Amino acid sequence: MNSTSRNLNAALLALTVLAGATIATGPLMARQSSGNLGEQIVGTWTAVSQYVDQDGRKLEPFGSDPKGIAVYDRDGRFVFVLQRRSLPKFASNNRLTGTAEENKAIVQGSIAYFGRFSINESEGKIQFHYEGSTYPNWDGEDQTRLIAISGDEMKIVSPVSTVGGGIVNLILRRVKRGG
Repeated sequence: MNSTSRNLNAALLALTVLAGATIATGPLMARQSSGNLGEQIVGTWTAVSQYVDQDGRKLEPFGSDPKGIAVYDRDGRFVFVLQRRSLPKFASNNRLTGTAEENKAIVQGSIAYFGRFSINESEGKIQFHYEGSTYPNWDGEDQTRLIAISGDEMKIVSPVSTVGGGIVNLILRRVKRGG
Protein backbone atom coordinates (compact mmCIF):
# COMPACT_ATOMS: atom_id res chain seq x y z
CA MET A 1 0.00 0.00 0.00
CA ASN A 2 1.49 3.37 -0.99
CA SER A 3 1.57 6.41 1.32
CA THR A 4 -1.33 8.15 -0.47
CA SER A 5 -3.54 5.08 0.05
CA ARG A 6 -2.50 4.85 3.71
CA ASN A 7 -3.22 8.56 4.19
CA LEU A 8 -6.62 8.26 2.46
CA ASN A 9 -7.50 5.28 4.67
CA ALA A 10 -6.43 7.21 7.79
CA ALA A 11 -8.40 10.25 6.60
CA LEU A 12 -11.45 8.06 5.96
CA LEU A 13 -11.18 6.67 9.51
CA ALA A 14 -10.97 10.21 10.93
CA LEU A 15 -14.00 11.35 8.93
CA THR A 16 -15.92 8.20 9.91
CA VAL A 17 -15.30 9.04 13.57
CA LEU A 18 -16.45 12.62 12.89
CA ALA A 19 -19.58 11.38 11.15
CA GLY A 20 -20.27 8.93 13.99
CA ALA A 21 -20.05 11.73 16.53
CA THR A 22 -22.36 13.84 14.38
CA ILE A 23 -24.92 11.04 14.09
CA ALA A 24 -24.90 10.65 17.84
CA THR A 25 -25.79 14.31 18.28
CA GLY A 26 -28.31 14.60 15.47
CA PRO A 27 -27.08 17.25 12.96
CA LEU A 28 -26.14 14.67 10.32
CA MET A 29 -29.75 13.51 10.22
CA ALA A 30 -30.79 17.09 9.51
CA ARG A 31 -28.10 17.32 6.85
CA GLN A 32 -29.39 14.25 5.09
CA SER A 33 -32.92 15.58 4.97
CA SER A 34 -31.90 19.04 3.74
CA GLY A 35 -30.36 17.88 0.45
CA ASN A 36 -27.36 16.13 -0.94
CA LEU A 37 -23.72 17.17 -0.63
CA GLY A 38 -23.70 18.48 -4.20
CA GLU A 39 -26.47 20.93 -3.33
CA GLN A 40 -25.13 21.78 0.12
CA ILE A 41 -21.60 22.66 -1.00
CA VAL A 42 -22.75 25.38 -3.41
CA GLY A 43 -22.02 28.80 -1.97
CA THR A 44 -19.32 30.83 -0.29
CA TRP A 45 -17.34 29.54 2.68
CA THR A 46 -14.75 31.13 4.95
CA ALA A 47 -11.79 29.40 6.57
CA VAL A 48 -12.07 28.47 10.25
CA SER A 49 -8.95 26.33 10.58
CA GLN A 50 -6.49 24.26 8.60
CA TYR A 51 -3.88 21.92 9.99
CA VAL A 52 -1.78 18.99 8.85
CA ASP A 53 -1.45 15.86 10.97
CA GLN A 54 2.06 14.54 10.33
CA ASP A 55 2.34 11.30 12.32
CA GLY A 56 0.66 12.81 15.39
CA ARG A 57 2.34 16.22 15.07
CA LYS A 58 -0.01 19.13 14.34
CA LEU A 59 1.40 21.56 11.77
CA GLU A 60 -0.40 24.85 11.05
CA PRO A 61 1.30 26.35 7.97
CA PHE A 62 -1.26 29.18 7.83
CA GLY A 63 -1.31 29.81 11.58
CA SER A 64 -3.93 29.02 14.21
CA ASP A 65 -6.35 31.62 12.79
CA PRO A 66 -6.00 31.61 8.98
CA LYS A 67 -8.11 33.71 6.67
CA GLY A 68 -9.48 32.41 3.44
CA ILE A 69 -12.42 31.85 1.18
CA ALA A 70 -13.80 28.98 -0.87
CA VAL A 71 -16.50 29.36 -3.50
CA TYR A 72 -18.30 26.41 -5.12
CA ASP A 73 -20.81 27.06 -7.90
CA ARG A 74 -23.66 25.02 -9.36
CA ASP A 75 -21.69 24.39 -12.56
CA GLY A 76 -18.99 22.47 -10.68
CA ARG A 77 -16.36 25.20 -10.54
CA PHE A 78 -14.44 26.23 -7.43
CA VAL A 79 -11.85 28.71 -6.23
CA PHE A 80 -9.97 28.61 -2.92
CA VAL A 81 -7.60 31.09 -1.28
CA LEU A 82 -5.98 30.58 2.13
CA GLN A 83 -3.35 32.64 3.91
CA ARG A 84 -1.81 33.49 7.23
CA ARG A 85 -3.64 36.28 9.00
CA SER A 86 -0.52 38.47 8.87
CA LEU A 87 1.70 38.35 5.79
CA PRO A 88 4.55 40.84 5.39
CA LYS A 89 4.00 43.85 3.20
CA PHE A 90 6.47 44.47 0.39
CA ALA A 91 8.85 47.21 1.57
CA SER A 92 9.24 48.35 -2.07
CA ASN A 93 5.44 48.46 -2.52
CA ASN A 94 6.05 46.35 -5.66
CA ARG A 95 5.51 42.58 -5.58
CA LEU A 96 7.89 42.14 -8.51
CA THR A 97 10.80 43.50 -6.45
CA GLY A 98 10.14 41.71 -3.16
CA THR A 99 13.10 40.58 -1.11
CA ALA A 100 13.92 36.89 -0.77
CA GLU A 101 12.61 36.97 2.80
CA GLU A 102 9.34 38.67 1.80
CA ASN A 103 8.78 36.26 -1.08
CA LYS A 104 9.51 33.21 1.09
CA ALA A 105 7.12 34.34 3.84
CA ILE A 106 4.35 35.02 1.33
CA VAL A 107 4.77 31.76 -0.61
CA GLN A 108 4.93 29.71 2.59
CA GLY A 109 2.02 31.61 4.15
CA SER A 110 -0.52 31.40 1.33
CA ILE A 111 -2.04 29.10 -1.26
CA ALA A 112 -4.68 29.53 -3.94
CA TYR A 113 -6.15 27.17 -6.50
CA PHE A 114 -9.12 26.81 -8.81
CA GLY A 115 -10.73 24.33 -11.14
CA ARG A 116 -13.63 21.90 -11.32
CA PHE A 117 -15.18 19.64 -8.70
CA SER A 118 -17.62 16.76 -8.53
CA ILE A 119 -19.23 14.99 -5.59
CA ASN A 120 -19.47 11.26 -4.93
CA GLU A 121 -22.56 11.26 -2.70
CA SER A 122 -22.43 7.60 -1.68
CA GLU A 123 -18.80 7.78 -0.51
CA GLY A 124 -18.87 11.32 0.92
CA LYS A 125 -16.01 12.41 -1.32
CA ILE A 126 -15.21 15.42 -3.46
CA GLN A 127 -13.06 15.11 -6.57
CA PHE A 128 -11.03 18.19 -7.53
CA HIS A 129 -9.49 18.86 -10.92
CA TYR A 130 -6.89 21.59 -10.45
CA GLU A 131 -6.70 23.93 -13.42
CA GLY A 132 -4.30 26.29 -11.68
CA SER A 133 -2.59 26.71 -8.34
CA THR A 134 0.05 28.79 -6.59
CA TYR A 135 1.45 25.32 -5.83
CA PRO A 136 2.08 24.45 -9.51
CA ASN A 137 2.83 20.80 -8.74
CA TRP A 138 -0.97 20.34 -8.61
CA ASP A 139 -1.75 21.99 -11.96
CA GLY A 140 -3.74 19.53 -14.08
CA GLU A 141 -4.08 16.96 -11.26
CA ASP A 142 -7.20 15.18 -10.06
CA GLN A 143 -7.40 14.60 -6.31
CA THR A 144 -10.01 13.13 -4.01
CA ARG A 145 -10.94 14.40 -0.55
CA LEU A 146 -13.37 13.27 2.12
CA ILE A 147 -16.10 15.80 2.85
CA ALA A 148 -18.73 16.21 5.56
CA ILE A 149 -21.20 19.05 6.00
CA SER A 150 -23.09 19.62 9.21
CA GLY A 151 -25.23 22.74 9.33
CA ASP A 152 -23.05 25.61 8.18
CA GLU A 153 -19.76 23.81 8.81
CA MET A 154 -17.83 21.79 6.25
CA LYS A 155 -14.82 19.59 6.93
CA ILE A 156 -12.58 18.44 4.11
CA VAL A 157 -9.93 15.81 4.86
CA SER A 158 -7.10 15.32 2.39
CA PRO A 159 -4.55 12.50 2.18
CA VAL A 160 -2.13 14.77 0.29
CA SER A 161 -0.50 18.00 1.38
CA THR A 162 1.79 20.68 0.02
CA VAL A 163 4.08 20.49 3.06
CA GLY A 164 5.82 17.14 2.69
CA GLY A 165 3.11 14.67 3.67
CA GLY A 166 0.47 14.22 6.29
CA ILE A 167 -3.31 14.43 6.44
CA VAL A 168 -4.80 17.89 5.89
CA ASN A 169 -7.89 18.92 7.86
CA LEU A 170 -9.72 21.99 6.60
CA ILE A 171 -12.73 23.45 8.41
CA LEU A 172 -14.89 25.99 6.58
CA ARG A 173 -17.98 27.93 7.68
CA ARG A 174 -20.73 28.94 5.28
CA VAL A 175 -21.15 32.66 4.74
CA LYS A 176 -23.55 32.51 1.79
CA ARG A 177 -25.64 29.77 0.22
CA GLY A 178 -25.49 29.31 -3.52
CA GLY A 179 -28.34 30.61 -5.50
